Amino acid sequence: MKKIPVQITPLRRTRYAYQRLRVCRSCHNFTVLWEKECLHCGKSSFMPVDKMALRLAKRSMQTERLIALFLTLAGVLFSSTFEEIAICLGSGIVLTLLLWLVQRQMTLTEAPRRLHKWFGQEQQRLIDGLRLNIEAAIGIRQQDERLAYEMLREIGTLVNSDRNRLQQISLLRSFVLRRDMDLQLESLLLFDFDEGLAEYIGEIARIKPELIKERTLLYVLDHEPEFLSMENGRDILAATVGAIVRMKRYVTLYPEFIRRYARFLPRDRFLRLFRIVTGVPHLQFSNLATEVAEIYNAKYQWDPEFHKSTQTNGQQL
Repeated sequence: MKKIPVQITPLRRTRYAYQRLRVCRSCHNFTVLWEKECLHCGKSSFMPVDKMALRLAKRSMQTERLIALFLTLAGVLFSSTFEEIAICLGSGIVLTLLLWLVQRQMTLTEAPRRLHKWFGQEQQRLIDGLRLNIEAAIGIRQQDERLAYEMLREIGTLVNSDRNRLQQISLLRSFVLRRDMDLQLESLLLFDFDEGLAEYIGEIARIKPELIKERTLLYVLDHEPEFLSMENGRDILAATVGAIVRMKRYVTLYPEFIRRYARFLPRDRFLRLFRIVTGVPHLQFSNLATEVAEIYNAKYQWDPEFHKSTQTNGQQL
């Protein structure tokens, strides 16, 4: 596969996924993308959903204050004496002011509740809007693969779909990946085995090993036989092991998996594994320790770096 060099825009982070949504004030169509004109009505009148929720909350509170004023006015109209008018007018104004003060305090807590209710009412519009986003991303793929990937990545923050993940993986495999890129992995994991995802995991393990975390490791363990059936599957598994030996926790939790591929680790990764095994007491008599000792004796016994490491840890395999 001929790969193309690209410059991927870093993903914009938000505290909550819904904060990526905007809504058209004209037709109430939702979008998670950054287009200026609504894909549904063509107008440029988008507003972030959290601002729309705040507006709805304030509108609801305004309605409540108008009702309070209306009841005050009704009380005044139906009063028969000046004293009753004064009491109704005074108490109505005071209660309306108190209501306004309470509402001011509740605005920030009322907005999320209003947003949740609004999403429930507009669920079909939200689904239709995200479907339009997906169609737009797929439609632009032939002209601009990088932009198509960024659109699908943005949609993927809200749409839990293997089809979307497979589209992203396919595009990523067509790019020249670099360590300085804002790459994703755990958000692309599938339930079933996929060779494209397996290849991508292997590439990530080599260029950005810190992205190999427990969810990815469990995926690899669940599908280890399928990985081995691939032409370069053993190399991918060895690269994964090379990535996870960065952390002592993974070595202590998954020693048997690491043992199976320790022989294929490059020198620097094996050195890291050697130091962990010699430094963790309960690993020193394990099958992993035996395997590490055999590899050490066969390949690195006369390597000065390993002698230095042995002296540092105060013991030898």
